[in-house]
Amino acid sequence: MKKTIVTCCLVPTLVLSLASPSLAAHELSPEERLNLLEQRQAELYTTLAEKKTAGLHTPITDRINISGLIEVEGFWSDESIADVDDKASDLTLATAQLGLDAQVNDQLNADVTLLFEEGEDFTIDEAFVTYERGPLGLQAGLLYVPFGVFNTNMITSPLTLELGETQDVAIVASYGTGLFSVSGFVFNGEAKKKGKEDQIGDFGLALSMAPTEGVEFGASALANIASTDAELLAGVDNEYKDAVGGWSAYALVTAGPVEFSAEILAAMDNFELSELDVDNNGKGDQPMAWNLELTYSVEEDLTLAARVEGSDELEAPELQYGIATSWGIMESTALAFEYLHAEFDDAITRNGERDQLTAQLAVEF
Repeated sequence: MKKTIVTCCLVPTLVLSLASPSLAAHELSPEERLNLLEQRQAELYTTLAEKKTAGLHTPITDRINISGLIEVEGFWSDESIADVDDKASDLTLATAQLGLDAQVNDQLNADVTLLFEEGEDFTIDEAFVTYERGPLGLQAGLLYVPFGVFNTNMITSPLTLELGETQDVAIVASYGTGLFSVSGFVFNGEAKKKGKEDQIGDFGLALSMAPTEGVEFGASALANIASTDAELLAGVDNEYKDAVGGWSAYALVTAGPVEFSAEILAAMDNFELSELDVDNNGKGDQPMAWNLELTYSVEEDLTLAARVEGSDELEAPELQYGIATSWGIMESTALAFEYLHAEFDDAITRNGERDQLTAQLAVEF
């Protein structure tokens, strides 16, 4: 089974976003805004957290900043599943994100992000407050918990994000220095234990370290991986007999113009057979995803990237690899092209292959 997809994307993304703890809401000076421009010549963001704070944070009052990001995508695809070819093409508004960040006082910030994504309703994506006092931080509201990092220089999100991204109303406490940071979080996820009351029961921990310049690594854990946005147990009404935890680990190494990143995210144990068995092998699944990327900055505004990633016992490519290039064609504007080849587990998608070519235009302000 062969699947070929060629995708062409024009992505202007409009985002007004309140800053996260790493980019606390405050009025940026002209020098800081220029520095943001210089750092984002080729890629406007490389992680989920950076995407949520993308934009120039232009002050509209003494305390409130506004940011914008627009992404438009188009694609052409030719895929073959079970020896049946299927071709399609489309042009879509992939993302329209609008955010505000407000500095309430010297220690308290407020963030609101509105988001539209193709196929989804326009919604409030994030709305939270951040309290910071020295190395200590506290967040409360609708946000993405720090489970997984999802670093990428490609257009398509990594499979680790598909499995681990987790958005909910949560409380996150953190402590950070220049050497390391640690955070703990608690929320009430969608997945519930059978026969139990609906109550707060999901929690996790994240740790990252930067022992020397150009080296960063970390890990995180989640008490119940069924509570991620992957909704692994949607087929059984998000109910489980026993919770299955999740874990992730990542490393990021930069040496001159070269950057290497690696991440793995997986369940800690098998689910019950009656709860999850996507490969129909008669055993409960233990889903896992991994991603490796190598990036080379040819010039300040031109990068080349290569990816190899995969998954196990997940409705996603078993193996996927490809290349991408991103070019900062002007301030706050990037044009990118990507090619990916995917191979699927025959037990999940019979004789499945896919080739995908993507072009993307992204604009932030």
